[in-house]
Amino acid sequence: MSLSINRRHFLAGTASLVAMHPFSVSAAGNQAHLRLMETTDLHVHVFPYDYYADKPRDTVGLSRTASLIQNVRAESTNSLLLDNGDFLQGNPMGDYIAYERGMKEGDSHPVVNAMNALGFDASTLGNHEFNYGISFLMKSLAGANFPVVSANVVKEMGASATADKTLVKPYVIMDREITDGAGNTHQIKIGLIGFVPPQIMNWDRKHLEGNVQTRDIIATAKAYVPQMKEEGADL
Repeated sequence: MSLSINRRHFLAGTASLVAMHPFSVSAAGNQAHLRLMETTDLHVHVFPYDYYADKPRDTVGLSRTASLIQNVRAESTNSLLLDNGDFLQGNPMGDYIAYERGMKEGDSHPVVNAMNALGFDASTLGNHEFNYGISFLMKSLAGANFPVVSANVVKEMGASATADKTLVKPYVIMDREITDGAGNTHQIKIGLIGFVPPQIMNWDRKHLEGNVQTRDIIATAKAYVPQMKEEGADL
């Protein structure tokens, strides 16, 4: 994606050429390119291993994806790494952590550790994050070095979505520095918001009923996005 920068920021220093990566050079002098990387449905696949077949499998695993992430970062002056959810459940290692080892206060979850190591900028929740219950989820998220957002899972309903007490932060506005095609840097604010299917109240009723409620995704977005813009989100 491209972000147009106000011309007044480019009155000085634009005549000289700066040695930069082609992805930066291709940006016009009044533009900055921001590359978005997204993972989804990790389902606890940290290592390239098939736990069902009990053998290595080089087509899965976040550790295999790490080199791709590294390559994209190397070729991009500005990038973000995001996760779209469904990272906490999905293979025998996830079940082992949830049902055998457990998550005591202060414990760290392997998939969250891996996401920390790769420097994720933010994540949202997927429906499978609720499969092991809210207590397990919150203990797992406690070890994340990145914000995890979801706007429509609510502990206490307010008069409107923006008055709700949500399970996790509904959104985050991140301060970032980006470099434009002329080599100048600029501060921007990037707003990220997440949602889960309201059907989680049926799929994981035993864990969620009486503990949380959900709001409609579109209605929640319409309530929060203007608030994010009022708080200064550029993107």
